Amino acid sequence: MPQRWWGVSFALALTVTPSVSAQVRQVTGRVTNAETGQGVPEATVAVTGTRIVAQTGTDGRYSMNVPDGPAALVIRAIGFKRQEANVPSGSPTANVVLEPDIFKLEEVVVTGQSTGIERQNLPNAVATVGADELTRAPTGTLESALQGKIPGALIQSNSGAPGGGIQVNLRGVSTINAGAEPLFVVDGIVVSNEQIPNGADAITGAQSGGNPRNQDNPTNRIADLNPEDIERIEVLKGGSAAAIYGSKATNGVIIVTTKRGVEGRPQFSITQRLGTFWRANTLGSRDFGSLAEAQAAFNPDSTVERLFNAAGGGVFENEAALFGRNDLSYETNASVSGGTAQTRYYISGLLKNDEGIATNTGYKKQSFRVNVDQSLGDWILLSANSNVTHSRSRRGLSNNDNAGTSPFLVLPFTPNFVDLSADPSIAEDSLIASDFPLNPFERSNPLQTFQFLKNEEDTWRAIGTVTARATLVSRPRHTWQLITIGGADYFEQDNDFVSPPELEYEPNDGQPGTVVLSKASNLNLNLAVNSNYTYVPTSESFQSTLSAGVQYEDRQLDATRILARTLLSGQENPDQATSV
Repeated sequence: MPQRWWGVSFALALTVTPSVSAQVRQVTGRVTNAETGQGVPEATVAVTGTRIVAQTGTDGRYSMNVPDGPAALVIRAIGFKRQEANVPSGSPTANVVLEPDIFKLEEVVVTGQSTGIERQNLPNAVATVGADELTRAPTGTLESALQGKIPGALIQSNSGAPGGGIQVNLRGVSTINAGAEPLFVVDGIVVSNEQIPNGADAITGAQSGGNPRNQDNPTNRIADLNPEDIERIEVLKGGSAAAIYGSKATNGVIIVTTKRGVEGRPQFSITQRLGTFWRANTLGSRDFGSLAEAQAAFNPDSTVERLFNAAGGGVFENEAALFGRNDLSYETNASVSGGTAQTRYYISGLLKNDEGIATNTGYKKQSFRVNVDQSLGDWILLSANSNVTHSRSRRGLSNNDNAGTSPFLVLPFTPNFVDLSADPSIAEDSLIASDFPLNPFERSNPLQTFQFLKNEEDTWRAIGTVTARATLVSRPRHTWQLITIGGADYFEQDNDFVSPPELEYEPNDGQPGTVVLSKASNLNLNLAVNSNYTYVPTSESFQSTLSAGVQYEDRQLDATRILARTLLSGQENPDQATSV
């Protein structure tokens, strides 16, 4: 009986289906900037009361089929005020002039996983950063590109080590002993920003003395994203963030939307950057005019007298010798985008090599992204995003220290009449630890440390999302959409930290030679189903949106670490240590 009922219903549906197709006509035009008169690319032109939408090309021109009779168009573009235009019956052309929206009051910002609202109607502040602001000046990582662009956000670097290590706090800290980092959402899914320690605490002792927080200056994993791939970033904090993402959004949410393809011929973009890095600040050092002045500042023993007299009144730039490298760095970005009305694509690649200012430091990254949009008829849109990133960094040794190993806690206590450099006649690739003099005023020689210490990190990351947007009802007063977003974020991180036994500070703990091998992997799985119903009354005096949804998340972080001491000379394997 149920089978017969469905069959009858289907037959009735076929019977009442109209067979007369609606008449359409073509309308063309150009969208221009009111201030410059130039065409506005990627502006959307929509026919009110229908699902008909077109997008302007690079010159601002568009072409679309509209129903016969009078038509009302709504034109939007990022950075411009919304404009409405009426097209009389039989008119084949509609040119529109857009005025820049300086205060961005009509900008549509994301307030949830599937809803948006104009900025002027927002109940709370939402900061927005566009693509042009992110890439205006070259930066090492995404967090660096956000510095100074988000009101109320405190973005500061833990150190100058290449490859990241940046703290992001939105409008202050919301907890005493929990994490203060915001939640990161990329193309609708929650991604990991885990900071995996590299093991430097084994020699710095930075976490000793009851300090509960690791101070290894780890890399932020959000640094894996390529700023050139980002279309916009929105920052939520307060009730709007907590209502959507729950307690994990206590410190705010940073929503990242990547670039997508636009209808039209393929558009190629290649950006090549070349440059060098320099010290932004220096510690400096005190100059001593006489032996008595030097002995008054340090112990009046024979060591001070011997080294001061050997310098002959000269000074040694140990800080410049350590942080004075200016090797060539480069960054190559390439992308292509385009497509048809049904299929649109955006493909990009990145090659990046940042040479550090200190010996044996640097950061390399390669990234590849593919974003595809596919329309299936007039009522469903599928979007697929994929991004693979590989990065390698050599980070040296910096940040806090309780063992006299970090240069920033050694150089201030080492007078500038002490030469810490190796014999300049020896080639750099032929140096051994004993070629560097011992530092009689501190527990280590930073130039020796950076020459032979190994602090490397190797990371592979893959992020993929699939979004299905189905328009179930589309009428002038009623719209009902069903949006499904699923994705995965996976990364593997390997850390190799080796401190040879020949370094000056190593014998201080009675176990010369330290090696820390770390391996971590993280998998985030996301699935969200949202239903949005929008109602606009005949008077159009207001718009009401009802949103309901369900969300599933699964996160798995696995990390292992091997610490070995009393390492044999020339060895880096923990198997060659006597204490594991």
